[in-house]
Amino acid sequence: MSSLTGEVILITGGARGIGLAIAEAAARAGARVAVADIDASAAIGTATRLGEECRGYGLDVTDRSGFDEVVSLVEEEMGPVAVLVNNAGIAEACERVGEQPREMLDRILEVNLNGVINGTLSALKRMEPRGRGQIVNVASQAGRIATPALAAYTASKFGVVGFTDTVRFEYRGSGICLTCVMPGPVDTGMMSGTRKVPLIRLVKPEEVAKETLAAIEHRREDVFVPRLSGYLVRFGGMLPPKARERIVRVFGLHKVYSGIDPLARSEYSSRVAPQVAPPEDNDRVR
Repeated sequence: MSSLTGEVILITGGARGIGLAIAEAAARAGARVAVADIDASAAIGTATRLGEECRGYGLDVTDRSGFDEVVSLVEEEMGPVAVLVNNAGIAEACERVGEQPREMLDRILEVNLNGVINGTLSALKRMEPRGRGQIVNVASQAGRIATPALAAYTASKFGVVGFTDTVRFEYRGSGICLTCVMPGPVDTGMMSGTRKVPLIRLVKPEEVAKETLAAIEHRREDVFVPRLSGYLVRFGGMLPPKARERIVRVFGLHKVYSGIDPLARSEYSSRVAPQVAPPEDNDRVR
């Protein structure tokens, strides 16, 4: 029997991509999964497919009070949240940050960084009195490596890594585990229209889910996917800027997000645009 059996796991951005893969893996492990997503209908549909012990909730992670309300609702309906997975995130590429619309830049920071902060704060105030719990913040290797054409996204993920490291330090000994998951480029809608580069392998969402579930079961703190990439990332972090840039060029990372095919990316771009509508009411399927 898995140590996750019967535990309540709340996953943001749980209706698509990495979040969906984590939700499916958690449900298979016997967890009671709360799927939260800005697309409430997709969240409810996903939860229905996962089983009767799962629930779907509409959630805009940038809404501080709304996030807190959803966590309260989950705990009321399903029980104490044992694990919060802050997974919701968006990315839009731009060759040079000065050319990116400020509204899009702000939206990326709001979702990717402030969304994680909102979720973490909401979870901490419930988990600390219980003396147990785990917060899993899904960042990216872009949170440790300069990623050309993704300045706003990179800034947000650097923020997530630093925020997670610091909160972990502050709450050491509290019984709350802070985990940071840092995958390489993942084969989801976020990569639509990007260039394929020989030395850059797209990670499957299922690989990230597998490593995330292992980190939850074993309370691991830093998770790189694939695992070997962690050694390269850590090594690169010790080098001066020009040397780091040379490594990025050798691997071709600077080409991945340049010259994106707008037609191939149109569906994703329209979905993450700043004018995204707020989620529907928190109706859910039992």
